Amino acid sequence: MLEAKKNVLFEKIFIAYNRILIKRRFQSIKVSGLEWLKKRNPDLPLIIFSNHSSWWDGLVILELLSNFNFENYVMMEEKQLRKLRFFRRLGAFSIIRENPREAFKSIEYSVKILSEKKNRMLLIFPQGKILHNDASPMRFFNGLSKIIEESGVCLVCPIALRYEFLGNYKPEIFIAVGEPRKFNTVDKIARKRNTLELEAVLTNCLNHLKSNLVNSEFDNFEQIL
Repeated sequence: MLEAKKNVLFEKIFIAYNRILIKRRFQSIKVSGLEWLKKRNPDLPLIIFSNHSSWWDGLVILELLSNFNFENYVMMEEKQLRKLRFFRRLGAFSIIRENPREAFKSIEYSVKILSEKKNRMLLIFPQGKILHNDASPMRFFNGLSKIIEESGVCLVCPIALRYEFLGNYKPEIFIAVGEPRKFNTVDKIARKRNTLELEAVLTNCLNHLKSNLVNSEFDNFEQIL
């Protein structure tokens, strides 16, 4: 697997560049549920899991998290990371889901990252590939539950993303941050059950976000870009 090679200076420069890219392509970023990230316990490792409907997803979440004092890491498909190796300096590391032995190495590396230092955040797209937001039912690989199981005490937070044209020339990005759930331990027998529960949590977040947009309910959204 390809490990992360974090570079703080490169990350700061890239975040500024990424912001310019997003402004060029999108009208705005609007977020609901920011309070969950603002008041989360900084002494516990944070795992964020999100739907994956666009190449932009990781960059959009990077922009969101730049508003907080997190040390960010992200799990990324190895064949994509080999094409975009500079992402390693942003905290990206690889996984080969088709190879159980290699996938286990990535899970072990994820646990190591989260245990080494406080205030670290790991982003995972547990669907494993880009899929339409409305594809149903939502299905996760079991890696997310395995990382939770091995990490012990941690916070797990869902983030739902949608890209919508709402009367502007450029699309708008809408993000719904769900309430973090604290896990104390996950046994191996419960791993599949937890995967199903996390699938349901993110599905509910996406459905609620879609309902907000369809019904023009924007009062709970804060524009961050």
